[in-house]
Amino acid sequence: MRTLRRLNITSLLVQTLLLLAIAACAIVGVAGLLLPLIPGLLFLALAAMLLRHFQRRQLRM
Repeated sequence: MRTLRRLNITSLLVQTLLLLAIAACAIVGVAGLLLPLIPGLLFLALAAMLLRHFQRRQLRM
């Protein structure tokens, strides 16, 4: 029972960090579309890949 609870907490932490990374990449990506110094498409593509990974993870649960 303890390992199941620890697994749930770890899974929740990973999901939260993944969502924060997606949000950060999306924000930097949009800023990059407006500012010429930041490669916006690169960060938007990274956010899309992380979002795909997050959605697959949600479907497995």
